[in-house]
Amino acid sequence: MTGTPNAPRGLQRLPVTEVAEIAASEELSRRLTQIEPLLDRYAKIAQLRPKPNAELADDDSRTSWLHLSHFVASCMAMASDSLASTQQLLLPDGQLEHRITAHFPLLRSAMESAGTALWLLQPNNQRERITRLLKARTSDIEWDLPLVKAAARIADQNTPEGRSMAQRAIRNAVARKRRHLTQIREIATREKIAPDEYSEGLPGYERIIEQATAHLDLPGASAPTVWRLISGLTHPSPLRMMDTSQHGQPLDNQDGTLYVLSSMSLGSTTTALLAAMMIYRQATEHLAYRIGRLRPHR
Repeated sequence: MTGTPNAPRGLQRLPVTEVAEIAASEELSRRLTQIEPLLDRYAKIAQLRPKPNAELADDDSRTSWLHLSHFVASCMAMASDSLASTQQLLLPDGQLEHRITAHFPLLRSAMESAGTALWLLQPNNQRERITRLLKARTSDIEWDLPLVKAAARIADQNTPEGRSMAQRAIRNAVARKRRHLTQIREIATREKIAPDEYSEGLPGYERIIEQATAHLDLPGASAPTVWRLISGLTHPSPLRMMDTSQHGQPLDNQDGTLYVLSSMSLGSTTTALLAAMMIYRQATEHLAYRIGRLRPHR
């Protein structure tokens, strides 16, 4: 075939016709239907309240008012929403509609959020759990003030009301940061945790996922590798898209370029989904474990 005058350009919706691709689409659909039971399981665990002598209750007592369980709940709420949205995006009305990249930001969010929850809950050593919480809380409050200042810069500075509102927002954010850092230091002092153990904040998310999933077995790939793979699909990256896509037969455009029809590999999506679901499930079960396990006698 010479020339491609009638070749489709841009995004095209095409049916899956190859036998292998049909099987892959059925597997992805099956996995997507497993999201809802995972969400239901977490919803039940999240309603439980630990007894006063349970590990999680003791963690919260030692980290009040920056409770470990509150940070975990925030992480899991984000992960739950991301997984539910992934199912809704890819399996509307029970029919698979595979996207190019739109689902990968959702799966990355699910991995990072559930991964952080698992990272906080995983250590059996209570001091390490508290140290990790202090790292997370330090990063959280350090990221807050620059955002408030940036928002204040775009407020209406041409009126006294606008200037007053911007200045008040910055003052409140500075005061909140001071309160949080003071509480973090007080918790660290009580637990005999040195500032250099937590003051640099969170490590990168790849490191968090690596530490949280080091004991898990994900068939075919490690969770940090999957995170790195899909991270390149949450922002423009022609190389990553080419590497994770399936390609049709290249056609000569007769102008020094080639035309090729490509689609995102179903396998890449399934692998990312399995990693996100695995981490989410482990975070849920670790939460249940900390809620139910009694703290050691001191």
